Formats: sequence, C-alpha cells, structure tokens
Amino acid sequence: MFLTIPDADLSELLTSQTLLLKAWPDTAREVMVLLQLLRSAMPTLADALAIGLIAMAAPTAMSGIELSHRRAALTATGCRADGSKVEAPHSHLAEITRLEVHDVRAGGRSGLRVQS
Repeated sequence: MFLTIPDADLSELLTSQTLLLKAWPDTAREVMVLLQLLRSAMPTLADALAIGLIAMAAPTAMSGIELSHRRAALTATGCRADGSKVEAPHSHLAEITRLEVHDVRAGGRSGLRVQS
C-alpha cells in the first residue's frame, strides 16, 4: 500500500524513528508497526485488514477512514492507484491502493499538534 502524507511536518515526524520516540515515548513502537503493516500490505486496504492486526473504525466521513493498531490510530482518505478518492471507502476496500494520511494519534496526542 502506498502512503502519502501531504503535511510536511507530519511526514517528517512519521519518517524519523528519533522524532517518533520523542513525540510518543510510550507508543512510538505501535505507530511504527501500524505504518509498516500498511506499507507492506499488497495491493489493497482489504489485504491490510485481512492480516487482522489493523482495525477500522466505523465510517465518519464520505471518503475518510480511521485505522488503528493497539493505541495508535491514523485518519486518511482512501484513494485508487490513479489518485482519485474512493467514495464510501468502507464499502470499497478492494479499490483502495493508497492512503492519503491526514493525522496519526497515539497516547492521546495528535501528530499534527506534536509538530506544531
């Protein structure tokens, strides 16, 4: 699965083990596992969920998705390979081959707020 992170500060946080450990000392490993599980799942979100280590929350927005692993959760928009958004993603998991990550939360802290 391909992950994009439009927010530059959040992207920097999520690609640095040092920053992850600083931001979430108690839950950084769970954040890392969540991201790695999603990155290694091929080719769709349906495949990532089939592993059984990631949970998906009930739908909240038309194209929004919330995924979690233990105490780490991310919010994202589900997209197809061509970048188009998948409307009602909970019903079309096999169409989602990339996630546009909007935030990651762990230990009660938002990654967007950590980097602000």
